[in-house]
Amino acid sequence: MRNFLFGRVIGPLIRHGATAAGGWLMAEGIADAEAAQQIAGGLIAAGGIALSFGQQFLLSRFGFRL
Repeated sequence: MRNFLFGRVIGPLIRHGATAAGGWLMAEGIADAEAAQQIAGGLIAAGGIALSFGQQFLLSRFGFRL
């Protein structure tokens, strides 16, 4: 179930959100293409870490695993 949720739902949402954020920063002139890629990579990494902590929290509190 975890692989399904992360691979098919949550992972793509994080990636598309990071891409949209990078595109918005470029459109507003806040960041160039290289900075937008770095920001998107950081958001994806942070999302992965957050999902890992969330899974451990659910497992320790409720015995539920994503």
